[in-house]
Amino acid sequence: MRLSKRLLHILLSFTLFASSSFAFRPEELQELVLTGDLYGRSSVDFRKKARNVQFLVPEGTEGTVVETRKLSRTGSYGIKVKVTKVGGKGGKNVPKVGDETWVYFSQKDPWLTFKDRQGSEVQDPELALTSRAIQDGAGLPIEGTQALPHLPTKEEVLREQKPEKPEDPNLAKNTDPKKTEGDFCATCSSQQKTPAEKNREDLNKVGKAKVTTKPEVPDPKWSNYPTVSKYSTSKEVEASIKYGMRNKERRSKKLCYRYVKRALLGGDLVGDYLPGSKARYAVGDLKRRGFTNMLEDSRFKNLIKSPADAPKGAILVYRNTRDRNHAGHAEIKTDWGKNGGYVSDFYRSTKQPLYNRELIGVMIKESK
Repeated sequence: MRLSKRLLHILLSFTLFASSSFAFRPEELQELVLTGDLYGRSSVDFRKKARNVQFLVPEGTEGTVVETRKLSRTGSYGIKVKVTKVGGKGGKNVPKVGDETWVYFSQKDPWLTFKDRQGSEVQDPELALTSRAIQDGAGLPIEGTQALPHLPTKEEVLREQKPEKPEDPNLAKNTDPKKTEGDFCATCSSQQKTPAEKNREDLNKVGKAKVTTKPEVPDPKWSNYPTVSKYSTSKEVEASIKYGMRNKERRSKKLCYRYVKRALLGGDLVGDYLPGSKARYAVGDLKRRGFTNMLEDSRFKNLIKSPADAPKGAILVYRNTRDRNHAGHAEIKTDWGKNGGYVSDFYRSTKQPLYNRELIGVMIKESK
């Protein structure tokens, strides 16, 4: 039985590395840095009832990755780390340099950043964590961990979202400045139309509706490009933007490509979880899935002088102009022209510039 499991792990590892989706070997995770305070545990058991908390590992603590396991219940990861630097101001209940402890890498709200063996940022450690978990779990599996880890599916990405904030009707703005609070009533029976009145109103709307084959495009320069308009107004683009806005952070966690990939999969713009660990890989990752780089296409490249020129829903990819080994940056444009902004692991408006970045990809998926 153990031999058959071992062979299954070897087969899965070979499939992971040899598949066309993973045309390169994933970076080996070397260092990690805590971007928040986390509990350090003596075992890979992160349930509330587990009595294995050793100490509080403070924000700013650094360490090397020793071992990785993917958890069955949440799809998140347990990472065993050897502490090389203790963050914070010290104290009694904190680890010492050299201590080994398990910390939690949450799929929903990660508080760790990673570097590879070359010291470069890893903006999405998912592939490296998965492959490492396959390797580390090749022996006897630990209870509560996945015996055969895999990259996230669309169902898992949707399930692992942050809770959606309910809209408070009491906070809704009244668009008519002449009406007071007493004039407004959303559910009062006196304002409700009879079925006959509602029917006539609906018929009038249908009669006035414009019959057109072109979707409405607020940015004039894209209105004559049907494939661009169709992409930008598609339900997949809307769903991906909605996913990104729902799950963004208040500030960057240095995991931009991870958040973009999950938004693309959650919105159905791609059919699988993209493998690349760094944002600059997005151009190649997306090309292999049928996307067009508008900066390389003679129809479009002269129309895009800045990120604000890109159409709604385009995935923007940047390289660092000062460091060729830097991971770069990726984000999704949320609206047309200078409206809205860009979403990745955080949101920035079109008025907020990116410094030391060169736009190398404006990616859309054209349909016939």
